[in-house]
This record gives sequence, C-alpha cells and structure tokens, in this order.
Amino acid sequence: MLFSFKKAAVAAAVLVAVASAGVTELTPKNFKAVVDGSKDVLVKFYAPWCGHCKNMAADYESLAAGYAHDDSVVIAEVNADDHRALGDKYGVEGFPTLKFFAKGGDAGKPEDYAGGRDLDSLAGFVREKTGVAARIKKPVSHVVELDYAKFKDTALDEAKFVLVEFYAPWCGHCKQLAPVYAQLSEIFQNDEHVVIANYDASEDAKIKAEYPLEGFPTLIAFPAGKGAEKVEYDGSRSLEDLVAFVNKHAGTQRTAEGLLDQRAGRLEMLDAIARKYLAASEAQRVKLIAKARRAADKIKDKTQAKFAEYYVKVMEKMASASDFASKEAERLANVVKTGAISASKLDGFTIRQNVLKVFLGKDSSEGEEQSEAASEAASEADRPKDEL
Repeated sequence: MLFSFKKAAVAAAVLVAVASAGVTELTPKNFKAVVDGSKDVLVKFYAPWCGHCKNMAADYESLAAGYAHDDSVVIAEVNADDHRALGDKYGVEGFPTLKFFAKGGDAGKPEDYAGGRDLDSLAGFVREKTGVAARIKKPVSHVVELDYAKFKDTALDEAKFVLVEFYAPWCGHCKQLAPVYAQLSEIFQNDEHVVIANYDASEDAKIKAEYPLEGFPTLIAFPAGKGAEKVEYDGSRSLEDLVAFVNKHAGTQRTAEGLLDQRAGRLEMLDAIARKYLAASEAQRVKLIAKARRAADKIKDKTQAKFAEYYVKVMEKMASASDFASKEAERLANVVKTGAISASKLDGFTIRQNVLKVFLGKDSSEGEEQSEAASEAASEADRPKDEL
C-alpha cells in the first residue's frame, strides 16, 4: 500500500481506507481465464495466517500498483489455504510460494521464484522476465539515521518517544522492513514527540555491548518520561501492527492510513457536558457553557486545553445558531474532499470533525479502539531475524 497524505484526506471524507492498485485475487473459477498464456502472470500462493506472507504483503501490493499501467503483466495471488487443490496442482508445499507463468508458455509448467521477498527483488525479477519496468512510487522517509553519538541525544531524550530499528545493511529481513518502516515514519511525521529512527549496528561494538542484539532487525522503543523502561517490539512487521505499537506506547492516535483516529481530540469530561447540552433548555445551556468553560480552564496540558476550547466554541456558536455543528461539519468535509490541505492542517480538521460528531449525536465509540491483539499474537517464527 503506497501511503499518501493527499489520498488519506480523501479517505477521511468518505470514511474508507486508501487502496492501492490491487493484486488480482485468483480462485479455481477464474484462474484459467487469467493464466491463459496471453499475458505474463506472477502468482503468489499464500495463507492468511502465514507470518512471512503478512510481512511481504505491502511490498506485493506495491508491486501490483507498479504494474497497473501495463495490461500485459498481472500480479496475482491465490489463497492456497482456502483453495488447497489449486496449490497442490502446482506443487505448493509452503507459504509464500511464488510462480511465474510466462506469456505464451506452458501454464502447467510455471517457473519457481526463488529471489528475495522485498520490493526491489520482486520488481527486478518481473522486469527481467517481461521487459516491462514497474512504476513504483517509494514512500517518503522521515526515518532518523543514528550513530552512537546521536543515539544518546535522540533515543534517550525523555521528552520523546523513540522507536529504533537496529539493522545491518546485508540483512534480508531488514531490507523487507525498510519500505514499511519508511511508511511508519511518514505516518507519525506530524507528532513532534515521536521519532522513528534506525541504527546500523552491524559493526558497532559499543552499541552491541549496551544493548545485546541477538539478530537483525531488532526494534526497541524508548518511551518518553524520566526513568521510562525500554520496550522491545515483538509483534509482526506489518504496518498496522507497528502503528498500533507506537500508539500504545507513545499515546498517539493514528491509523495505518496516516489519519488521526476517531477518538483524537475528544475529552471525556467535555463529551459528557456536550451530550447534556444537546438535550438542555436555553437556560440550562447557559449554565452548561459556563461549566464547560470552567472545565477547560482547569486543563493544564496545552494540547488538550486547545481541544477543550473548541468544545466551548461550538456550544457558544450553537447558542445563536442551532445548526452550526451540522453546517461546520459539512464545510470541513468539503474542504477535506478537495485534498488541497497539508498533512498538519488535516490533523486539525480531523480533530474538529471528531468533536463535532458529539454535537451531532454521532459519537459512538464502537470500532474506534484499535486492536492490539495482532501485535501481541505474533510468534517468533513470524518475526525472523538475520543472525549477527
């Protein structure tokens, strides 16, 4: 999935996730129609539970997007756990298994792919076999490069949450993680207290002495706060799980599309007052505005105080124009739809939209909390490391 704040803005407006040009899903019903010798087809046989399949999913989607411009090349996949007979037909014994069906070739004798599972290796193979180059847009990276001197100043900064990937240039798993890690850095670029960093620890004896590394990549989080203990990341290397991990330990509220989630900017105490405000009489509303003002004045955190002020502003506006919330929500949605706003301004728009939902009676919390189960459930087999 190619991350884009502009696409994310549109997603926020229509409440759907951004999707890249898709991988073609094959089943026994359409397999022959696609793999018919009229085009070059790369097929990935996978299982939904397979950790290695999950790790390469983002790169495979990017590969498909890179070949969306040429109908003669198809990037496809088969859920061989659901369609085992199809996998058996082509000798699939493990996951993921990739096979290349050449244009004009024997569909019964595809070529086994034995290269790396990273985007560059996959794109290089397809280009070699088809003569067609992929048009791949690589994510913008905001990853901070560390060495031993910078590590002390950055990772141990008590005012920030810092996630550090200790890697080696020769490590295959590190190369697979690189584009996902770049996406992660882009997602959190507007959270000033969050730093996504990496450290070439392959030949650095000093850092290895302080942080015993059993293999690469190793990801360690250094949370903000005096005396905060470091946390080694033990989830899968999917973008969704990495985002969930950062949210949990940094106190952020991001989605895998780079947007703020539906709870961002919301304050429980002000939510309660806002709900009462909706059902209150004119005289009661005056008292509730005063109550909201007192609550806002007590908030010491500057960011939360700013959110609280918006609650008060909406109440005051609604006192003279009862349809203010609905009209303002519509205005914000229309601006977001244009995609002509920066990522930082989009955050502000999202927070205002979230608060306005309370005043529109659309503040259900169902489905808003991000699941952490996936990152807790990943096994060691799903998180391979290259040995030191």
